[in-house]
Amino acid sequence: MTYYLPSYEMTQLNNTGQLQIYFQGELTDSALYREEEIYLPLSFIKEKLDPNILWDEKSKTVIITTDKEVFHLPLGKREGMVNLQPYSFSYPVIEEQGKIYLPLQPLDKYYNFEVKHIKDESVLAIHDLKEPLTQGVTLADVRLRAKPSLKAPWLYELEQGNKVYIMKEEQGWFWIETEEGQMGYINEKDAQLLGIKWSEIKKEPYQPWNPLGERIILTWEGAWGATINPEKLGDLAGVQVLSPTWFSLAEDGLVKNTADLRYVNWAHSTGRQVWGLFDNSFDKDLTHNFLQDAELRAKAIKQLLTYVELYQLDGINLDFENMHLKDKDAYTQFVRELAPLLHEKDRSISVNVTFISKSENWSMIYDRKALGEIVDYITVMAYDENGTFSKTAGSVASIPWVEKGIKEILMEMPHEKIILGVPFYTRLWEERIGENGEMKLTSKAISMTRAESWVKENNLKPEKDPFTGQNYVAMTKNDVNYKMWLEDEVSLEQRTELMKKFRLAGLAAWRRGFEKEETWPVLNKMVNSR
Repeated sequence: MTYYLPSYEMTQLNNTGQLQIYFQGELTDSALYREEEIYLPLSFIKEKLDPNILWDEKSKTVIITTDKEVFHLPLGKREGMVNLQPYSFSYPVIEEQGKIYLPLQPLDKYYNFEVKHIKDESVLAIHDLKEPLTQGVTLADVRLRAKPSLKAPWLYELEQGNKVYIMKEEQGWFWIETEEGQMGYINEKDAQLLGIKWSEIKKEPYQPWNPLGERIILTWEGAWGATINPEKLGDLAGVQVLSPTWFSLAEDGLVKNTADLRYVNWAHSTGRQVWGLFDNSFDKDLTHNFLQDAELRAKAIKQLLTYVELYQLDGINLDFENMHLKDKDAYTQFVRELAPLLHEKDRSISVNVTFISKSENWSMIYDRKALGEIVDYITVMAYDENGTFSKTAGSVASIPWVEKGIKEILMEMPHEKIILGVPFYTRLWEERIGENGEMKLTSKAISMTRAESWVKENNLKPEKDPFTGQNYVAMTKNDVNYKMWLEDEVSLEQRTELMKKFRLAGLAAWRRGFEKEETWPVLNKMVNSR
């Protein structure tokens, strides 16, 4: 049997001349010490503390978003912005040898981490307070060693009964840290585990508006510049949220505005909320130029916040569709920058998304998991299963297709935030033989009211289609085959049951004006029945 005598050589933990970062007990990176301030590399912060921190190359600005604040920290300047308002920082962002560094102050206020600076060793010990620490105590007088071996040089001496944090185990040795930040290996027989330490992180999550815990009924209002007369809207039984299409993206980050304060006042007088809809004009290139420019994003956000105050809006509904796939992350960043500023004003934010599909411009553009973590509600546009793009006639939203889509999206988004979109329209399909003998397919979208009238005009009797779960009509006239899958009480009831089955937040109808007169009271009764 071979016995090794312990090494009596003393060494230093860090003899590189650099300020080394130990994160969760692992040597991770190097920091800077300038003007009596510690600077952390942006790359370290992004990898270990905040994957969403952003370096905007065009404006040379670091952008940090939290639940309640958005920080713009320009390179080399002490003057930046907090929530788009001018703000003076104690130390600027700096660049050395092509790397961006951020001052420790005020990062320690943004993120939940603890820093210990061991000046004699030129070492930073950083702990993520969201992660638990294993506590222990030394069972004897020990020496901390540079490697997991008695033959390794020693770093520090600890007395028996010294409380330590056990960061990892390696070859029968513990890598430990003391309260003072001293680090090294001790044999595992020289330490006893005491338990797990959790740091208390005080965080008050934003509570989105919800009508006393009830299921939400939202309807979009197709405004598009037209003045809406509230007196002609009817009772809208059960509707709690109105979302008019008032705001659209224009060139250079401008927001086109057609909002109407009279409409908002009427809605509030009836106890309803108004979430102004902001769309991207469904222009891929316009949207790309906007999303990829931090200054344009900030410009648009300032305008939206102004309109929120001016028109006393209760929230913003984002309807960005038909985008380049390469702008997926930039769209998420825009939402991430807007959300805290709306929450600061106690306003809601919701986003519209499609079901999951392989369409690069209409579905793959959404980082649904990230969006679900940022916003208050996600309205799922659960329609357009078939449309002008289709090669065969079909329902705009068959019940099996909707259920499948819900199951898939619930893999990425929380059920309590999802509002299920329902169509108040259908498509009238026409199949005719063309001059070349091939079948020619056309369709047009029509409202529930017009669809009902067309069925009556042609003396048709709807029949239940077992494949779609909807009422269906068909006829042939003048060598043209007509087909239509109806949106009516039958389909609404089944969509409502899916909402209940998957415990979703409510329903969102596209759109008001397409419904039949009796639709709202019927839908209200369906939604609020247990």
